[in-house]
Amino acid sequence: MKLLDTIISVILITQNDEDIIQERIKEINKELKKLHASYEIVIVDNNSTDQTVEKLHSLHKTVPHTRMLVLSKEYDTEIALTAGLDNCVGDYVILFNIYTDPPEVVPTIISRLLENYDIVIGESKYDIIKRSFLSKIFLKVIEKLSTHALSYRTNYLTALSRKAINSIIRTRRKSRNFNYIHYLIGYKKSVLVYKPIKKFYYKLKKENFFELFFAVTDIIISNSFRPIRMLTFLGMAASLFFLLYVFFITLLAIFFDTRVAPQGWISLATVLGSMFFLLFSLLTLISEYLIRVLNEARNEPFYFIADEIDRSIILPKKNRRNIA
Repeated sequence: MKLLDTIISVILITQNDEDIIQERIKEINKELKKLHASYEIVIVDNNSTDQTVEKLHSLHKTVPHTRMLVLSKEYDTEIALTAGLDNCVGDYVILFNIYTDPPEVVPTIISRLLENYDIVIGESKYDIIKRSFLSKIFLKVIEKLSTHALSYRTNYLTALSRKAINSIIRTRRKSRNFNYIHYLIGYKKSVLVYKPIKKFYYKLKKENFFELFFAVTDIIISNSFRPIRMLTFLGMAASLFFLLYVFFITLLAIFFDTRVAPQGWISLATVLGSMFFLLFSLLTLISEYLIRVLNEARNEPFYFIADEIDRSIILPKKNRRNIA
């Protein structure tokens, strides 16, 4: 693997990981040393409330090519990863999950990236989080309906070339679903199947169906026009059917003196209730789109950094390796 005059950045997120953070970074550092390239480990702390930051301060003395960004508050995982991408300097970048990803995957995924790919997505051999049958069915339906082959993943192991990184950080939309952004930029990508480690599964956040439903719905509404188009089509189809029904019974009444119009308020209430349900569903969806349009229109930063340790001074083509 030829990595001369190349810088590799590994970005990872921490949040209340004082019990594992030093062990994990030392393991990653050990694998990076084998590559014989300049590298940095960019640690984005997502507003830890324990001793994680203090542990990282002390670790920096023994692993000098680590950098840390401390976010001012807790952000979504995608925003925290964006903070790392905005501040890394690598020619190649790995998004690394310290709870699931084995350090041994680092040289493997970099090797795949060097096979003329811009994006390499890590895919777990098995489900990292056990989901209910209902959740699995819901995700299957969403994947089929999605306009960009949505795949809702718990892990986010990904390797990126500098070209892909620059394109991603130029995409300044508030909804930072990386699966959609990869689809949007359209660069050549590959999938690397790997075996995750189970040792730190206890650190993963629990997930129930309702949390999954709202998270995936937000991704779909933020990145696709298909929901509003489908609901609009359904409303138009129901309205047309109702008009044809009225036209049909009117013809029967005029030409055949046959009255088949529904009797009583139950039939009328059913028809009107269905129509109003579709109408207000459409209005609700429109309001969700308007909220997102207003959110995107605000010229606000994605995140705020409360503290930063050792801003990178790596420069390409220096005659030294493993520098900070």
